[in-house]
Amino acid sequence: MLELNPDQLIELTFSFLLPFFRIGAFLMALPLIGSNLVSVPVRLAFAFIFSVIITPVIAMPEYESISPGMIVLIFEQLIIGVVLGFVVTVLFQIFSLAGQLAAMKAGLGFAMSNDPANGISVATLGQYYLSMAGLAFIGTNGHHVMFEYLVESFTYWPVGAGFASEKYYDLATLGGWLFEKALLMVLPLAIAVLIMNLSFGIVAKASPQLNIFALGFPVIMLFSMFFFWVMLEDFLDIYKLFFTEMTDWLKNVWGIRLNG
Repeated sequence: MLELNPDQLIELTFSFLLPFFRIGAFLMALPLIGSNLVSVPVRLAFAFIFSVIITPVIAMPEYESISPGMIVLIFEQLIIGVVLGFVVTVLFQIFSLAGQLAAMKAGLGFAMSNDPANGISVATLGQYYLSMAGLAFIGTNGHHVMFEYLVESFTYWPVGAGFASEKYYDLATLGGWLFEKALLMVLPLAIAVLIMNLSFGIVAKASPQLNIFALGFPVIMLFSMFFFWVMLEDFLDIYKLFFTEMTDWLKNVWGIRLNG
């Protein structure tokens, strides 16, 4: 008959809770799953099941179950979970930012819609791009890959090993990557719209009696809609390229990779 004394029971409980905090924080920060579309009880239930599965294979350090050091360990797991989810959030925000920049260039910035996932109003085109990125993330099993990274994080960042301060600077550099990729996505449209505006300006200067800008606005809008339609053909390839860059960043900067 299996017998557990109170000290063993407390130790077993905290050995489960520490991975649970990391997994729960990851799910709260992960796009789609961490949005308002998925209720908090569902996320907690999934984190509980996931923790039960991986807890037996995680190496736990020696620690006192009831001590101030346990609070430090809990905050450490919360930080690591949020950080991993934040990296994926940056990937999604590339498409959201690109859509909003494109909408402003195309004269569609006034078209706003409610974002049910985050509870805010965003440009409709940005919301469309974000939805497409979510479908690509699920369709290419990106969530499976990120769950594998979460499990591997217990090998690269064991419980109690801490979270180096330079990693926060690495996170800050992701902001530059976000703006760079968003601008690259919208740059062809921005250049085309600039050339069209210059052309309309030259025509308006040559023939002041013509109200050319009244015609130019709908022309630019129609051209932009055609550009968005053409871009859909390469949207999945663009997403795969950015996702690969994100996984390469995790491997080269933080050293975390799959299958060792």
